[in-house]
Amino acid sequence: MMDSIQITQISDLHLGSSKDATLAGVNTLDSFKAVLNALDDQGRGDDLLLLSGDLSGESSAEAYVLLNKLLLEKGKQVIWLPGNHDDSELMQKGLINFPPSAVVEMGEWGILIVDSSQSGTPIGHISEAQLQHVKIGLEQLAGKAVLIAMHHSPIEVGSRWLDTQKIQNADALYDLLIQHGNVKAVITGHVHQHFDGLWGELILHTTPSSCIQFRQNSDDFALSDQPPGYRWLNLKASGVIETGVEFIAGFDQSPDIQNTGY
Repeated sequence: MMDSIQITQISDLHLGSSKDATLAGVNTLDSFKAVLNALDDQGRGDDLLLLSGDLSGESSAEAYVLLNKLLLEKGKQVIWLPGNHDDSELMQKGLINFPPSAVVEMGEWGILIVDSSQSGTPIGHISEAQLQHVKIGLEQLAGKAVLIAMHHSPIEVGSRWLDTQKIQNADALYDLLIQHGNVKAVITGHVHQHFDGLWGELILHTTPSSCIQFRQNSDDFALSDQPPGYRWLNLKASGVIETGVEFIAGFDQSPDIQNTGY
């Protein structure tokens, strides 16, 4: 029996169609590489990577090919899911060495991937097909501790403009998740910031972006000067989750915090 499964969640990479692509003045490939280097420095270079959406900032086929090449060169194990800036079909084609995984079983744990994205809007929604997937996945993982991973937050995080983009039909998903009693936490991306809270009786964690961060508790779009970040998780055989967020040190690119949107 494994005592602990080590996972690193990296979110909202916003890679572009070339190595030179930037977001608010930050080269997003450089920032993602810096996060990977930080994991090596922290002794977590062998962690399973969970990439929680917006891997491309523009649904770019080239971005997914670029990412596939880098992850392959680094010898990474990867689970990924789409965000609102992604294209699932292009992701599958580009991430050819990392086929999608909807349900992952590891020792005493199961990871259930939920697609909260919908075409043409940043607002989260769980389709009927995804709700059915969740129902079947939870039945498959009965008896295991379960971690839910998706892109959008189902609850408000205290930023008015972002809170309008939370999952529209979160109650339907919550009702499914709470039935089995074995969901230990829900992790999300999208909000480009660190947030820990409760979704009803479920623990919820959001994760900062690997490129730029949004200013917390902001009514309107605003950037923070925080550097790229990630979330680490230790899934214990007992069903307990140890987790925390790290912002990397020494990254020499700063976002243009006067930027008013993207």
